[in-house]
Amino acid sequence: MATQLLAPAPAPPSTTTTDATITAAAAATTTTCTSSTSTATTIFSLTDDDLREIFLRLPDLRALIRAALTCRPWLQAIRSSRPFRRLFRALHPAPLLGLFLEIGNASAPSFLPLRRSDPVVAAGLRRGDFFLTSLPPLSTGWGFADCRDGYVLLWNMMPKRPSLVALNPVTWAIDVLPRLPGQIATGSRRDFAVLGFHLLCSDERPWSFRVSCVCADQRRVRVAVFSSETWEWAVRPWVHVGGNCSLKYRAGTLVGGSIFWPYQGEARMIRIDTATMDISFLDLPPEVEVAGFNFAVGDTKNGELCIVYESAFFLLTWIRRSVDGTEVWAPPTVLSLGEELDRHTLASVLDVQLDLKIVQVRSGLVHLSSTCMTHAGTLHCWFFSLPLETMELELLLEGSFEGDVHLYNMAWPPSLVGDDESIGHG
Repeated sequence: MATQLLAPAPAPPSTTTTDATITAAAAATTTTCTSSTSTATTIFSLTDDDLREIFLRLPDLRALIRAALTCRPWLQAIRSSRPFRRLFRALHPAPLLGLFLEIGNASAPSFLPLRRSDPVVAAGLRRGDFFLTSLPPLSTGWGFADCRDGYVLLWNMMPKRPSLVALNPVTWAIDVLPRLPGQIATGSRRDFAVLGFHLLCSDERPWSFRVSCVCADQRRVRVAVFSSETWEWAVRPWVHVGGNCSLKYRAGTLVGGSIFWPYQGEARMIRIDTATMDISFLDLPPEVEVAGFNFAVGDTKNGELCIVYESAFFLLTWIRRSVDGTEVWAPPTVLSLGEELDRHTLASVLDVQLDLKIVQVRSGLVHLSSTCMTHAGTLHCWFFSLPLETMELELLLEGSFEGDVHLYNMAWPPSLVGDDESIGHG
């Protein structure tokens, strides 16, 4: 189970964790003396609601996993409440474990871990398949398609009917998906192409997933959806979207219940509802011109749709909000990154040209990468995070890695999810 793989080797609960939890419990619980001889409230007197109030104050998912493994009643308090799990996820986004890098002609992406000193992270990395050794051998190699909720989706990059694999590096679970059905291209006109894939997962059903495949010809788009429950692809009809086959390759982003796909060089994108697979359109602010890695769709910490756009080391952020019943892009916030980047990278001292990419925007956190070619002819790279709330740039990683970057976050462990009606702990 994912919890067992992520947790350190079996040992008594750490004194630090237990003491901290008991301290929090004491702070959150009021003891009423009914007589001079009444017994003081202990940790075992706490109700499930009391425990959940304390657990919400833990710093992150790793701390919650440690608490859940302390005893069966604590695990039950977490498993028996879907509202608690939903609120905890909203307050504590999944921790970033590392980066998958697509490097040149490598047969599979490489993994670069973060926070090696964290015992939970270290245990998961030691026991997991982050080298992707369980992938089937393939002469053309495996490319990165998507990463979400602990799963990594890879494909063989065949242009017409690619093979796909969904793999969980922590649990070693691997699913080789059936090939896209031949009718995916039926009725297509010129310039048929597979634009990309997305994992559609649920924290409350971690054993189940779907995969969407977005295809396009010169002026139309269609979606095929794979379900791990039926083990079949369902192909949706073609939808006319206009343009001239200018939807940006591998540029779609899953936000909430929709996939957003921008047009290359145009101020608009399509929106695909993942529940119905209906397609609609969304205009972008006129200042935005999608090119390269200067643009990303995401969400704020409160779940609002947002876009982040980089131009000449200025970062502009628009948030989608309702005004008088109409959805509009609110005026942007603008942040100059030039001085901060120079401070972290010493670019001004080295007199080198930096290349900045927006990697991902998720739960109010922007991740960026910056690269430069030094005078010695070597590539140097930096990886940053930027919370939209504080707009403070933080350097997470520095080195000589290269290639497209994909973030891997810790998934919600399946063993912390239970049936709210009937809890089992076998």
